[in-house]
Amino acid sequence: MRNIVSYLVMVCAVITTVSAQSGNITGKVSSKESDAASAVTVRVQNQKLRTTTNIQGVYTLSVVRPGEQTIIFSGPGFKETTKKVTVVAGETVTLNVELETSDIPMSEVTVYGAARRMQKITEAPAAISVVLPSDIERGNSHGQLAKTLDNFPGVAVVQSGMNDFNVNTRGFNNSINRRVLVLLDGRDPSTPLLNLVEWNSFQSSLSDVSKIEVVRGPGSALFGANAYNGVINITTATPLDVIGTRVSVTGGEYETFRANIRHAGEISDNWSYKLTANYSRQKQAWISSRDTAHGGSLEYPGLGADVIDGRVRRAGIDSIGSIADLIAANDIAKSISGTARVDYNLSPTELITAEIGASRYGGEYFVNTTGRILINDVEKPFARLAYNSKHWNVLANWSRRNALSPHIVMNATATSSERSDVAVIDAQWNDSFMDENLRLILGASHEYQHVNTTTVGASPLLSPDNLHNNFSGLYGQFEYRLLDNLQLVGAARFDRSTFIESQFSPKGGIVYTPIQNHTFRLTVNRSFLRPSYSDKFRRSVIGGLPPSVNLAKIDSTISAQTGVEKLGLPSVTPQVLFLGNPTIGVETALSYEFGYKGVITKELYVTVDGYWNHRTNFISQALGGLAKDYYKQIRYGNAQADSLMRVMLGASNYDRYQGLSLDVSTGLPAFSISPTNIGLINEYGLELGVNYYPINNLLLSANFTSLSYDIVENKVTAQKIVPNTSPARVNLGAQYEEQGVFDVGINIQGVKGFEWVAGLVQGSVPEYWVVTLNAGYNFTKDLRLGVNVFNLLDRKHYQIFGGTILRRYATAEVSFVLP
Repeated sequence: MRNIVSYLVMVCAVITTVSAQSGNITGKVSSKESDAASAVTVRVQNQKLRTTTNIQGVYTLSVVRPGEQTIIFSGPGFKETTKKVTVVAGETVTLNVELETSDIPMSEVTVYGAARRMQKITEAPAAISVVLPSDIERGNSHGQLAKTLDNFPGVAVVQSGMNDFNVNTRGFNNSINRRVLVLLDGRDPSTPLLNLVEWNSFQSSLSDVSKIEVVRGPGSALFGANAYNGVINITTATPLDVIGTRVSVTGGEYETFRANIRHAGEISDNWSYKLTANYSRQKQAWISSRDTAHGGSLEYPGLGADVIDGRVRRAGIDSIGSIADLIAANDIAKSISGTARVDYNLSPTELITAEIGASRYGGEYFVNTTGRILINDVEKPFARLAYNSKHWNVLANWSRRNALSPHIVMNATATSSERSDVAVIDAQWNDSFMDENLRLILGASHEYQHVNTTTVGASPLLSPDNLHNNFSGLYGQFEYRLLDNLQLVGAARFDRSTFIESQFSPKGGIVYTPIQNHTFRLTVNRSFLRPSYSDKFRRSVIGGLPPSVNLAKIDSTISAQTGVEKLGLPSVTPQVLFLGNPTIGVETALSYEFGYKGVITKELYVTVDGYWNHRTNFISQALGGLAKDYYKQIRYGNAQADSLMRVMLGASNYDRYQGLSLDVSTGLPAFSISPTNIGLINEYGLELGVNYYPINNLLLSANFTSLSYDIVENKVTAQKIVPNTSPARVNLGAQYEEQGVFDVGINIQGVKGFEWVAGLVQGSVPEYWVVTLNAGYNFTKDLRLGVNVFNLLDRKHYQIFGGTILRRYATAEVSFVLP
């Protein structure tokens, strides 16, 4: 007991000594529009001290070193303000500050993705939208990152399940969209096999994201292959930006439960760290059986039926007698993830970052080009090391996607899997010359990919499998200010790889600012989309023919009726194969764009973007007879005999006659389908956006997107070419906020019906309207409740053909921040 008392006395003495050797700063922060400015960050420059103003705008900084100190005030909607104050040991000094609101809210927003450097959004040489921190905070109530992008002009976010999203800009979408490059802190989180973005598999949660930029339009000149339609650049918070601990818990309909924790701190003046951990689960109540042979039903016309067989037992699931049983055994979508990050500040302008992380998720149902697929159990670790300074940005990262059990293709007799590794290094130099009138960027990147689909007992998806490929790129950009209000932009990138032919992607543009905060832009870009591994090397059995299709019998009948020599076809029933096309090439686009960004008044921000895309070598869906140079078709060479063979093979959902060919692997006849490059397409669209603040606390927003296209050439008439995107989309929103107290908003989205063609999945998506409500209340500056209700009116609809019927989905999040 005496030891404990002595220890407490010693601690009190230390605290008293420290307090006596330091001082305190207190005060109130206000603005011209409000007597109290809440949620404003107050920090001491070059010290590990920061706090936030409360609802009354009051703050206190304790244990501040004596002497002259620089205090920095910053917050959303306010201009950053710096004040100097002299601190006296053992005393409390008062510092009251009146902040200026941002006269032009959007004019001070900076972006990186348009030019691979930080610049004001109004000066960016691209159509770009930004998810601001306040929008991210409101989005935490639903926790689904893709949904935060849903209300931008030119952006199509379609949902096909509880957590399966497809995000695209402009048109020509796909079930496994790879036309938009997604970067998370500079690294690409997509799966190498299909370039598919699994939005629920990110190692970082939405609550740890500080900014999201969406660049609409081609980005290949700086970012390479898959920046075909655009770039989504996601940045997580640095440790110094979020010092303290944040804990959040989310609950909602369909047994939704999420928990996130983040802790960040400073080890010394130069070292800081951040740790995150996330858990999520929800019942897949929207998923139902389409196994019509065992009591299932099709939710809407045109869907393909599910198939049940021994695949599920190979996936390690016992006692499965139907797809309904399969879904019942996998009705919980779940994920667990976490990251650990350390930052070292070499100087105020030099930062080294080291980060590791991992996620594991399963119970997810995706829609791909063959139908629905169940993702049972996947792990995705990563590591990255970055160096950032005023003139250099270097990033090295490694990531893996490892399926721990087979994926089940629910409407075909197949399973699939993937174990892939990706290693990337990218180095970029930038500087300015001629009194900063000339800015240069030069960079180089190299990526190594290893893809293997022969794992965990699944059917191999590729042949050959266990592939290794390298991708290298050199890129550069100049920005030259010809006049004070006229800027020229030029960029180019050269890509070389062991997977596709070399590509050159140039870009040119003019940015004209006739008056401040009004910018006009003209750009021309070339971009390209590389085929996936599946497009080139897929080999999977997607079914078999009925016993009535006996090739030997058909061969004998045709020979007897026409007199041609028999081909010697075997009596074995041939398989139906989904095959890649090794000769398939890249899809390209030449894009011309016009854009305007303008702050009409401090209350009104307007964007107008128009574009015309000339797309060539469109990558088709898989059909029979599209790769004749590689898969030799079986023919008699006699018009009468070949015509009779077409009739005797019968009808199907694909052309059996065109697909009848020799399997290059076995030498036996098979019915094969494969993709190829077809068509010339002209696509043109218009995107309008308006943000209006009738009063400081109320934002009214509206945007409209229109898309049209012409098919100039289609080499394969059996292949229907459609953009898989609505020709017209509108968003109307209202958001009211009492800063630091409460906020409430509503958004109405209308989407005109459109046709969907993606592989074997084809049909129509009817017009739909969705109302989404969000609200939040700050009990204190550290305790917040957020609510989100998607599809408030519970209008049953689907957003992608083959996807799930979507219902109302309400969630609520409670978050607490400890300094």
